Amino acid sequence: MPFAIRPLTPFLGAEILDFDPREECDAAKRAELVAALQEHRLLLFRAKPLNEEQQLRLTQVAGVLTYRGYGNYTDLNQKSSLVSNAHKEGLFGDGELSFHSDLSFTPHILKARSLHALILPSYEDAGGETLFSDVQAAYDELDPELKAKVEPLQARFAATYDFGDRQETVDFVRPLIGTHPQTGRRFIAASRAVTKEVIGMERPEFRALLKALWAHMEQPKYVYRHRWQLGDTLFWDNVAVQHARTPFDPKEKRALRAVSVDDPSIAITAKQRMTATA
Repeated sequence: MPFAIRPLTPFLGAEILDFDPREECDAAKRAELVAALQEHRLLLFRAKPLNEEQQLRLTQVAGVLTYRGYGNYTDLNQKSSLVSNAHKEGLFGDGELSFHSDLSFTPHILKARSLHALILPSYEDAGGETLFSDVQAAYDELDPELKAKVEPLQARFAATYDFGDRQETVDFVRPLIGTHPQTGRRFIAASRAVTKEVIGMERPEFRALLKALWAHMEQPKYVYRHRWQLGDTLFWDNVAVQHARTPFDPKEKRALRAVSVDDPSIAITAKQRMTATA
């Protein structure tokens, strides 16, 4: 029997009902999950605590497990990571995060990702909500004049990683408007977090252009705001959707477990690169 779906917004997201992600499912159910992810782009499984293996199994319906680290290589021994200020190995533990798609500063934007709530702030209004913007729907409704202007443009996407004794910047030039590799739908790739410049434009011109794109895609009608409950899992198409985080009380502990997948060819290539450098 197909599971029930409750839309989260008119544009984006669906809560999956009558389905327990902790249980193994057959090929038909996996195909149903993939279809739901493609249609709704963001899936919510509410308040069902998952161990790492269960989260891995759920997320892998969309692709091959990958851990591309800072983009160019994958760690063969790493299955998940922690977005956390409660763990020594936690990443992006504190503060606000602007809208972005993970690894858009590499040749291949990460295909899909899930986050599972392990530890949350102790009081309701502490912050730390996760926001999602439907950048496909936002592209569809972009002003025709602005759409025509941005269609041919390329931009530099970049992120800088701090390794203590050194910093390393990873960057890639890609179109401001991309095409989803599975669905063929167009989407706004430009993001506040990692789009640094538009090729061939002076800063005053490209900043005005980027701000117009960001203001459009961040309108409330395109955004789903998730207030976490313990045991929640969010599973999204990382190409069709950008995400962000609101600030939260740094004295409060917060930890989410992240699992990522790529298409097989991308994951295998990343593994080969890592093996070659070992």
